[in-house]
Amino acid sequence: MPSRLIARASATPAAIPPLSVPELEIEAFAELPGALSCRPSGIIGAEKVAALNEAIVAALGDTGSVLLFDFAHIEDLDPAGVGLLVALQKFLRERAGDLILVGIRPKLLRVLETLGLGDYFSYSLDRRHAVEYIQGVKRDIFPISAPCPACSAPLGLQGPGRSRCHACQAVLTVLADGTVELG
Repeated sequence: MPSRLIARASATPAAIPPLSVPELEIEAFAELPGALSCRPSGIIGAEKVAALNEAIVAALGDTGSVLLFDFAHIEDLDPAGVGLLVALQKFLRERAGDLILVGIRPKLLRVLETLGLGDYFSYSLDRRHAVEYIQGVKRDIFPISAPCPACSAPLGLQGPGRSRCHACQAVLTVLADGTVELG
């Protein structure tokens, strides 16, 4: 004997909107093997999370370990969207990788910080800085320790500019990349 609830549900038209996946662009980096960039758009809500997760995991395949999640076209992020980010980060960390949130708006960043997830993700202002982060290029290299080019005495350098060696009194020029030259 069929249930009255099932009979009523089958008699009424479905009011559930069709499943729609946000526009999603996924591309690989030629210079970074195993790294992908994805650019979803719209509101990352509960109705879109499952399809978005499937598409990203399928694109990562067996070898992808770094994902740049671009927030340029994301209007809002609901709790299911936050859950997607946490699940992707967990998935990538199991592969010794990382999820980098690129160009996240201050409003969305405050949401993540309020939830206690501020330090859980890596952030980048734009794609170029994210690639530098992945490659290990550091912008903030000072303070550093370097040998004097004249006498090889150890120097403690606080920043770029002119300085003197404390041992031989040679005039030194410290460049922005950390190299030390005489003069």
